[in-house]
Amino acid sequence: MRKNLLLLGTCLTLLLAGCSSPAKDIAETVKNVTNNSDPTSTPEPTGTPAPKETKLALGKKGSIGDWDIRVKKAEIRTKIKNGKYRVFEPDKGEKFVTITATVRNKGKEKSSFLPRVGYKDKMLTATLYYKEKYEYQPLELLSYDKDLVGTQVNPLSNKSGIIVFSVPKKVAKAKGKLLLKIGTSTENVTYSLK
Repeated sequence: MRKNLLLLGTCLTLLLAGCSSPAKDIAETVKNVTNNSDPTSTPEPTGTPAPKETKLALGKKGSIGDWDIRVKKAEIRTKIKNGKYRVFEPDKGEKFVTITATVRNKGKEKSSFLPRVGYKDKMLTATLYYKEKYEYQPLELLSYDKDLVGTQVNPLSNKSGIIVFSVPKKVAKAKGKLLLKIGTSTENVTYSLK
């Protein structure tokens, strides 16, 4: 019993000592800020800078970070076959826009192209734009070996495959008004699918 009380007393003392120290630091910080601030100045708003954009035609190579990307062609499809028995089909009223591309990992370690999760400012993403305002995200075709979404690529290796978007039929008919942006929040390459 005595040991428990001694242990409880020690923990309580450490807890109280730890809680009192930050309050003193906060009070000093507030005092310093209020003494050093100019009441007539207003902070200037800082906007996020626009990402660095490189516009390319189909077949041209672009670079984003550790990746070289070459979009070869864009096609409109009503289905994608995976072997003899498996077929991917879009939802009713939609079609697939398939982007054929080759990517190269220039990094020093194995990396995922178009990963499912990651840090927003570093993660590579692909977005299909219709009339530069409607956005479509790529589909992940599970168990399809040519799907580039989430594929792992070894350093200094190439991987060819497709990136698939499901879009309404109206959007698919206007292929000339589609833009593909691949990149991060700070830089991207943009392909016109004309």
